Amino acid sequence: MSAGLLLSSGLTASADEPPIGGAEQCAPDKICSDVHTGGSTPKPGSTQSGGGTNSSDGPLVCSYHGVEWACHDPERGWFNSDVGCYFKVQDPQPPEGAPEWDGHKSSEGTIYTKICPQTGGGTDGVQSVFESQAPAGPPVLNLAAIGLSLAHEMKFPKPAAGVAPKVTAVVKAPVWLWLDGVKAPEPKTLAVPGASVTVTPVLKNVTWTFDKGVGVTCDKPGTPYDPKYGAAKSPDCGYEFAVGSGTRKDGVFAGTVTANWQGHVVVTGPNAKTFDVDIPQSADFTLKVAEMQVLN
Repeated sequence: MSAGLLLSSGLTASADEPPIGGAEQCAPDKICSDVHTGGSTPKPGSTQSGGGTNSSDGPLVCSYHGVEWACHDPERGWFNSDVGCYFKVQDPQPPEGAPEWDGHKSSEGTIYTKICPQTGGGTDGVQSVFESQAPAGPPVLNLAAIGLSLAHEMKFPKPAAGVAPKVTAVVKAPVWLWLDGVKAPEPKTLAVPGASVTVTPVLKNVTWTFDKGVGVTCDKPGTPYDPKYGAAKSPDCGYEFAVGSGTRKDGVFAGTVTANWQGHVVVTGPNAKTFDVDIPQSADFTLKVAEMQVLN
């Protein structure tokens, strides 16, 4: 039997040219399968916002005179990039009239511990200072913008189009479609005190386009074909062609499979919100579809 054809009793190929010699041979009640690879992924980016730079792979980073320091230290507090020191509210506050207040009242400000790290290691000691306004705190971050950037930094898998029958399909006969090796990247999270942004990759659906007006969208990646399924239809992603590909260029349908990935962004905190970022990934493949006629 010709390779890649799904054949049933009383049918034979005609009109379109059958597969060339040397192709894989299939049993009459089986479908040969094939996988086409290709596609592209978005270029990773970086995000800079407020007083520091952030990466999904590490903490917020601030700088002073070209030297980078963590924007927040659990023991030292928040970094002030103007003076190169960490500030943390002293707890408990000194009693009213204590020397640390430097003549000020508690209603006029707050006592902070001030620690200035040195590039060679160590610090210049711990100081107690009065500040009328907070000298350092969380950088002003646009977490929605960071979520958008984190989504585009994700490395999504290149689509690998699985198709059965292999090489040549048949008009009005089942064609199985699936994506091979579908694995979503790991979620990414950036957290600061009181707020966070998390991006979770989701495969919304898969679109298979064979020609203008010819195609199907599947809610799932599809089930890989196995000979044990015989001539059955795919349970979750399949297609039946109404016409052959004989009149198309090179006698094949120039297909495109698009994995419609989304980055589901969840922002918590004062400006909580959720939204989705579309990041489709596509690959091209070809498929020959032969006409069939009933033998009298």
